[in-house]
Amino acid sequence: MKYFSLDYRSPPSGMGQIVDTAQPKKIGDKYNMTLVDYGNDSQEDPHYVETKYFFSNQAAQEGWSGPVMPEIIQYLRDQEVTHVYDGELKYEFDGADENGYFPIDRWAEIMMQMCG
Repeated sequence: MKYFSLDYRSPPSGMGQIVDTAQPKKIGDKYNMTLVDYGNDSQEDPHYVETKYFFSNQAAQEGWSGPVMPEIIQYLRDQEVTHVYDGELKYEFDGADENGYFPIDRWAEIMMQMCG
């Protein structure tokens, strides 16, 4: 399964990681994942194989991903992500399985509603 795992920790942990369960977790000393982040201070995270950054002054000022959410959702789809693990939204919205994974379309629907 290829999924996006939201990371609600404080920066600089990024917004989350794209995880492919068919691939090894690490390559050398780096996580074999794509870190997804946004804001106005793009930096490659040396702990990950790849960092995808969505530059937005507005997102940085507002402190949330809303201004770049359509781009993030499209990127996840382009990367063939099928599910999103969201440890917080699973308690607030229906559509997640018993482990907290939303199908990408359901998670995108929730996020776009929240972006209003």
